Amino acid sequence: MTDDDTHGAEGEPPPGRLETPARAGWDADSRHPAGRLRRALTAPSTGPVTSPERAGGGDRTRAEVAPPEEDFTGPSTVDGIGRVTRRTVITGVVLAALVGAAAASLALSSTTRHHAAAVSPGLPAAALPAPPPLRPSARDDAAMAYDPSEGRVILFGGLVLGSEGLSTLSDTWSWDGSGWVQLHPAVSPPGLSGALLGYDPSTGLLVLTGGDTSTGEGRLVETQSTWTWDGSSWTQQVADGLPPSELPSALATDSASGQLILLTTRAGCQGTDTWRWGGSAWEPLDPSTSPPPADSESLVYDPGARTLDLFTAPGGCDGAAPAASTAPPVWSWDGIAWSPGATPPATVLSGAWEVTSSGTGALVVTAQGTYLWGGRMGGLSQLSSSPAVGDSAVAYDAADGQVVLFGGMCAGCGGDAVPDTWTWDGSWTLRDATAPAGRGTTS
Repeated sequence: MTDDDTHGAEGEPPPGRLETPARAGWDADSRHPAGRLRRALTAPSTGPVTSPERAGGGDRTRAEVAPPEEDFTGPSTVDGIGRVTRRTVITGVVLAALVGAAAASLALSSTTRHHAAAVSPGLPAAALPAPPPLRPSARDDAAMAYDPSEGRVILFGGLVLGSEGLSTLSDTWSWDGSGWVQLHPAVSPPGLSGALLGYDPSTGLLVLTGGDTSTGEGRLVETQSTWTWDGSSWTQQVADGLPPSELPSALATDSASGQLILLTTRAGCQGTDTWRWGGSAWEPLDPSTSPPPADSESLVYDPGARTLDLFTAPGGCDGAAPAASTAPPVWSWDGIAWSPGATPPATVLSGAWEVTSSGTGALVVTAQGTYLWGGRMGGLSQLSSSPAVGDSAVAYDAADGQVVLFGGMCAGCGGDAVPDTWTWDGSWTLRDATAPAGRGTTS
């Protein structure tokens, strides 16, 4: 599960945590992507809804300026040939250029491997197909967050379920409100799935931590390193301050206090701890009360209540006592302490779901629909349908006032990962994708 800042939890690891492989069986671990896929595919759906395609493009125009008919100074005739004007000279230059261009075109057409479309007498030239859109490849569980310093959404990594097992990606992309641009930093983190990405206002950097990386045997192992992104390159933070017994599970920017807040799960699901990013390392906080651990949780800033809200999936955490309530409450962080608030319906967070900030409040994107969280003591109100995918990356693009959702596993496509980009500004719009029938949205 991802949000613009999220992820996971884990069973009790041995002392050498970083070398401990995550369980890769479909039934072995609810944190495994296949387990999350099963929840996504079993979420109720009422069928696909057609979504409008993205429009774009345009024609460039060129202004033509007629040269004035103005004489050069000097003799009015040259060798008795007649009057030489500026237009005469320009016309000669243009004709020479056209002849040269035609010769170059003939030379290129005789050597290139790409042949021009055949044109029959009286018939228009065959139209060449449009090039495919530039976008990240199909994946799920990528890390994504908005970078206010650059005014763009940054996406990193993700998971691919191939015929030979699992593999993680290490590419970096930016979304500028209308399209994707691949970035090519000199140094990058290893391929990661389920990593957490968030913005630190005190340094103006994005911070990446946690997640799993794939091995040569197609398995996932936990990572704990922390990296920062400055708009052009990644830098590893050597002393990130997290002890080996802590697994990063949720991350978000507390805009009210200007701090980047991290939740970690203790080994064996024995509890949760709260941290803030100090510029070069994670610094522990000591709230009097903390939320219980959970296998799936998301931390998101609610601009309406000016609090960080923690959403957790029903069922608690593997290795811990079962949760007393099948629908845990949403916990809120006010900069000092955690406190439980309203409880969302258990069915809403029982399948695939993502959480992100929006212009008006916290947005919860589930298989059943898209909901607005109504503040600390409020509830969920459904706003629209949702894309029929799970384990997507999601973030709020403040520069364009829209939520961006990318990738994930398609519930109507047999669980395949998709390279689709959706934006939400009151309803969902499918962008730069060639979706087969049945992908659509759920109502």
